[in-house]
Amino acid sequence: MSLCTLLLITIALPPRYSSVAAGSGLQLVVAPEDDLAGLVGASPEGTVFRLKAGVHRLQMVAPKNYQSFLGDPGAILSGARLLTSFTRQGSWWVASGQTQQGPVHGRCLPTARRCAYPEDLFLDDVPLRHVASLAALGPGTWFFDYAQDKIYLADDPAGHRVETSVSRRAFYGSASNVTLRGLIIEKYANEAQHGAIHGQDPATETISHNWVVEANELRWNHGAGLIIGHGMQVLDNLVYENGQIGIAGIGDDVLIDGNEIAFNNTSGFNWEWEAGGTKFVKTRRLVVRNNFVHDNVGPGLWTDIDNLDTLVEGNYVANNVDSGIFHEISYAAVIRYNTVVGNGFGRCNWLWGSGILIAASPNVEVYGNVLTNNCNGIGGVQQDRGTGLYGPHEIANLYVDGNTITQADGVAAGLVQDIGDQSYFTSRNNRFDRNVYRVGPDPHKFRWLGRRLTKAQWTTHGLDVSSTWLPISPLDR
Repeated sequence: MSLCTLLLITIALPPRYSSVAAGSGLQLVVAPEDDLAGLVGASPEGTVFRLKAGVHRLQMVAPKNYQSFLGDPGAILSGARLLTSFTRQGSWWVASGQTQQGPVHGRCLPTARRCAYPEDLFLDDVPLRHVASLAALGPGTWFFDYAQDKIYLADDPAGHRVETSVSRRAFYGSASNVTLRGLIIEKYANEAQHGAIHGQDPATETISHNWVVEANELRWNHGAGLIIGHGMQVLDNLVYENGQIGIAGIGDDVLIDGNEIAFNNTSGFNWEWEAGGTKFVKTRRLVVRNNFVHDNVGPGLWTDIDNLDTLVEGNYVANNVDSGIFHEISYAAVIRYNTVVGNGFGRCNWLWGSGILIAASPNVEVYGNVLTNNCNGIGGVQQDRGTGLYGPHEIANLYVDGNTITQADGVAAGLVQDIGDQSYFTSRNNRFDRNVYRVGPDPHKFRWLGRRLTKAQWTTHGLDVSSTWLPISPLDR
């Protein structure tokens, strides 16, 4: 995706060292040719590292407590190595001696058979598509023959900058109170479900505490741009064009605020497995607010598996291939004051692809949101999803109120189930009311008790009896 299509946030960097606490007083200036990881290992807790402009290549850093990493404008951490030596083999150009294969992990779409391989190749900062055989090689693609340690290109590399991703992550570990600010982090060969910034120790899965990740640009990494840790603050970052997902992970008391998360899942992962904008698992007291989440191949904002006390508010969520905001097999949540537009058209059957979708999760309130022409509007889905950390995964006490829903096509609101249990409609306290609806000419805009219903049929079940019904404008179609 061309950068010209991004609506990038304008980032004003805060004063240097403003969030450094318990520091050693030591501040080091790091040039691109310096060994950052070695300097970190030799420096005490609390050291501040200021990275000068330029490309800091192949650095993998495990910070210590209270260390800070602050980038001057144009400071880039790159996980890629330059390729400068090619030989001609028939129609192809070949780079030999490539032994950097990382772990293969993930589920791919049928059109992207090599998404699970973490290596990528870039021609003048443009990622090429990784094909699965030499026979499939053509312009704009590349092939890694892992058995022979060879990379094949169809495009003539002469006069171009060719890079292949090698290093698995930029920052990782279980340290506390680390600050990362003002950095560009790109081209890391991190496998799916691992981040270029990885807020845990990958060997022990021990989770970090209280990192501040602010005003960075995370792009062109193969797996996730960022994996969260406990108490992490993710503020005002650009997280785009990562191979699998923008932001993901496990953690308590996490704040995701003011980020742009866009065009992720460039490698073609199956988003029903995990891909797209975000996916959070087993969080407590997660707050996701004021983010611009758009054009991801998968869900926009996704909380899946045993999330408790989630707040999703004030986000603008647009044009994601799957649901805009998706709360799945989790627990108490408030989803409010979001603007949700044009999501879900990659999966439109049943109530999938809803702008806001609640799946097998109790005690959720959805209010004050504005939804416009998503595949479906606000939906609930109940299937046999078992029991989690805090009880059964069942929709109960769902309250959808005070939203404005414009739906030219598809279903504006509803609840569906496929387990033969009508109690989700009659005795689980699932309610819709005080909403504003603008709907298209097809009157059957609601789903309840296994049927598509008109407004009159919907309200006879006690749903939306205090709501407002307005004609749809031609501009809303």
